[in-house]
Amino acid sequence: MWNSKDFHPLILLLVLMGVVIATFALHDRLPILIPIIFVGSLLGLIARYGQIVLERRRRKDSRVVLDYEALRRVEFEPATGAIKQLLRGHDAVVDRLASRIQQNLSLASPQRTLGAFMLVGPTGTGKTYLAELVAKALHPDSDPVILRMNQYKSPQDVYTLLGPPPGQPGYEVGGALTRPVILNPHRVVILDEFEKCHNDVKHCFYDILDRGQCSEKSSGRTAHFGACAFLATSNAGVEALRGIYGDTQDAGLRGARARDAMAREGFEKALLARFDEILLMDRLKGVDVAEIACLQIARHWRQYGIEVSYAAPEVLAEALHRNREYQDYGVRQLSRLIQELTTPSIEAARRSGALRVRLDLDGQTGRVTVTQETQ
Repeated sequence: MWNSKDFHPLILLLVLMGVVIATFALHDRLPILIPIIFVGSLLGLIARYGQIVLERRRRKDSRVVLDYEALRRVEFEPATGAIKQLLRGHDAVVDRLASRIQQNLSLASPQRTLGAFMLVGPTGTGKTYLAELVAKALHPDSDPVILRMNQYKSPQDVYTLLGPPPGQPGYEVGGALTRPVILNPHRVVILDEFEKCHNDVKHCFYDILDRGQCSEKSSGRTAHFGACAFLATSNAGVEALRGIYGDTQDAGLRGARARDAMAREGFEKALLARFDEILLMDRLKGVDVAEIACLQIARHWRQYGIEVSYAAPEVLAEALHRNREYQDYGVRQLSRLIQELTTPSIEAARRSGALRVRLDLDGQTGRVTVTQETQ
């Protein structure tokens, strides 16, 4: 069935016939106009028909490009080792998350997503970073859809997610959630600080998590989420979950109690029921922070083409000492502190042509000293 806005070819044909008949009045004066107008009208009809076909191809649902059999063959759990190397202190969370995603992959279908998971913890414990690592491991050729949910605080922000209605500003761009998935359905959707968005915005996810699809308000096209995993982060509910994880070993009972705790934080139970897991990513131990400091030092210097073969414990101790001053910000603050601590030494190392160095701390000046090593 053709939409009226597409201009049914029969209507165009009638218009064409009307134009041709009207030109007969010019037959006596300029008979050459009749075949010219007829041919021009016919070419216009063909061109419009081609446009309609092209538009309809563009409107095809993402379902046609999703190979669910291929999804069911994906092995995700082997990626846990690489994720643990980059994210320290949360091995149990990574294992649980990977196990559930693997299970959902084996059941991939158009009517369901690859899972929805809520990562709860204090700021700076790696929640968003874990979500990004999962995205890279699950769909390495696709960027995740990262939605900063603290920006969706009014009911009207529903249209930002799902696309404004036709005629409204921004309707041609589509929704911040729907359009990327329509264009490429192999995504991980990260809902950062999910607790801070408006309840009407949260309601958008009921049907998506239930049915694995939703319609974009702007275009009417269907976004299919059958190849998408959803990871929401939250800073709310940490104290309650900390007690639950300490007291409850049974995973099923712990999940039920965790949902009750998050409901007391303002989440609706109907929404929480659509999440596969609510996982606690609590504050890291000192040894984990030290390992992260090592990784960040190496990563920071590697950006400048220099490998760090060794970092003295004093360098790490200084980084951790400074991090305690910013404990409310968690490990996130470490990156800035390490840059402060080591960046002054990088330029000198580059001028000397160093490609591999060891780092020590000068006890008197508190500055990092660099020793160049041979390859």
